[in-house]
Amino acid sequence: MADQRAGIGGVPREGAVAIALPFTVRPMRVGDIPAVMEIERCSFLSPWPESAYRYELRYGATSQFYVLQPRRPASPPPTWRDRLRDALHRQEPPPVLGYVGLRLRGGDAHISTIAVHPDWRGRGLGLLLLLTAVEKALLCGALRMTLEVRPSNRVARRLYAKVGFVQTGLRRAYYRDGEDAWVMTLGPLKGADIDRLQDLKRAVEARLMREGGLRGL
Repeated sequence: MADQRAGIGGVPREGAVAIALPFTVRPMRVGDIPAVMEIERCSFLSPWPESAYRYELRYGATSQFYVLQPRRPASPPPTWRDRLRDALHRQEPPPVLGYVGLRLRGGDAHISTIAVHPDWRGRGLGLLLLLTAVEKALLCGALRMTLEVRPSNRVARRLYAKVGFVQTGLRRAYYRDGEDAWVMTLGPLKGADIDRLQDLKRAVEARLMREGGLRGL
């Protein structure tokens, strides 16, 4: 099924056409946690425990978590033989390739976590996840977003700077190993900022359409 690509502000872009990206971002479910934890442990020196995700999904009234998966190619309506085959041989769901979480605080939002599987980095998926989080925050009325990042994590810092986050603070010895954390802030977002983010999202979508999704699985 094709998507109607909306802009960062949640309003369909002028001249937007229905396209199906090779990836989809959807709300995280409890059944996703094992795959999320695999990425978590590969991505962070101090990973969240599995219980933290379970708690957030069950009790985090002001939290939103999303996973990114490759979209399976469209297929014709199944016949009864297809249904019988599927019943006998359950098809594995597309793998979770990345995830992002945010917490809403009044008119602000905080990016609590974001990661992409190591095998899928460098393809624009982290940017797609981050821009999706910005979109979700805007739809909830948040015009300012914050996050923490290790100063040593230059790849992440470049990603955040590309979207428009700037360093606004420092948390001393924030991480378990004693490393400080940079506080980075985006916004408050105004019309011109939202237009720029729309263009950035359009560019990453075009790249993903060119490069495809399931290739390499």
